[in-house]
Amino acid sequence: MRRRLTTVLRAGLAAAVVLAVAAVASPAAATTLRGTVSDVVDGDTIKVVARGFETPVRLIGIDTPETRAPGTPVQCFGPAASRRTKRLLPIGLTVHLVTDPTQAVRDRYGRLLAYVYPPRRKGPTGSVNYALVASGHAKVYVYGGVRFRNAVPFFKAQHRARKAKRGLWGPPCRGDTTKPDPSPQRKSRARCDANYAGACIPPYPPDVDCRDIRDRNFRSIGTDPHNLDVDHDGIACEE
Repeated sequence: MRRRLTTVLRAGLAAAVVLAVAAVASPAAATTLRGTVSDVVDGDTIKVVARGFETPVRLIGIDTPETRAPGTPVQCFGPAASRRTKRLLPIGLTVHLVTDPTQAVRDRYGRLLAYVYPPRRKGPTGSVNYALVASGHAKVYVYGGVRFRNAVPFFKAQHRARKAKRGLWGPPCRGDTTKPDPSPQRKSRARCDANYAGACIPPYPPDVDCRDIRDRNFRSIGTDPHNLDVDHDGIACEE
């Protein structure tokens, strides 16, 4: 009797170990959301209305030159990248957002990290993220050394774009997007928005988020057109 009980216990323990290993080894599932594009912030960041709420979305796996960082010049090929994203993702377009189980769901700025798919597109090469890399409007971006799920086809697309000198890989940038963009820039109507004190915030429009602003813990003294004081306590972009 004792021997039979020992055998049953051992079998049960072995089964539990197998199930635990299988659970750890099974890849996490991606989350898919359906939404509507409400704004294009720049080449790699958009806003989407999903489930009744507007959320900022960072296109995962790519990086485009900066166009809206206060106090720094517009980077080489930044405006072209933003225009390309606006053409691929016009306001009102229905899209599918797919997260990557190998990465965080949101970044430190609260942006959803996702592949963005237009209608009837799917798979590793169907996203707008991939399209921007393939056309030379974005570089592949790996955060923290952890490769995203579709990294291999993205790197292959980047290699082809670089070899063909497409987009930012050709003149005038030649891959160096840290230098100022040579195209003429429109001057702002005013230097600083009077609704804020303690920091020079660009006037509205266009809209800016705290991720676009280096300053923190400055005062909101007016109507807060950028909605930087989210808890309405008079302090904007709190750390």
